[in-house]
Amino acid sequence: MALMLALAACGKTAAQKQQEEAATLTQLGEKYVKEKILEPNKAQFRNQFVGKGGAPCGEVNAKDAFGGYIGFQRYISVARDLTLLAQDVSPAEFEAQWQQLCR
Repeated sequence: MALMLALAACGKTAAQKQQEEAATLTQLGEKYVKEKILEPNKAQFRNQFVGKGGAPCGEVNAKDAFGGYIGFQRYISVARDLTLLAQDVSPAEFEAQWQQLCR
C-alpha cells in the first residue's frame, strides 16, 4: 500500500504538487483561525490564497457572542500562535502585515 502511494506521488506534476501544498496550507490557516473565534463550526471562508513565504491569507465571517455574523474580515495565519484577524489590531498595523505577508 505504501509503495502504491509513493508511486502515485511520483507521477504528479509540479503544478499538482504546488496546488496540493496550497490546499494543505489553506486548511491549516482555517484551523488556526477557527481556534480564535466563537462557534468555529459556523465560520465562513472566502478569497483564500497563500501569500508570500507560505502564509495563508483570506477572509472569514464568524459569529459574535450574540449569535450574529459580524461580516467578513481578513486574516493572516503564519502559525497557530501567529494567526491574526483584522479585528485583533489597529487597521494600520493589520494593513502593514497584510502587505508584507499576503501581497
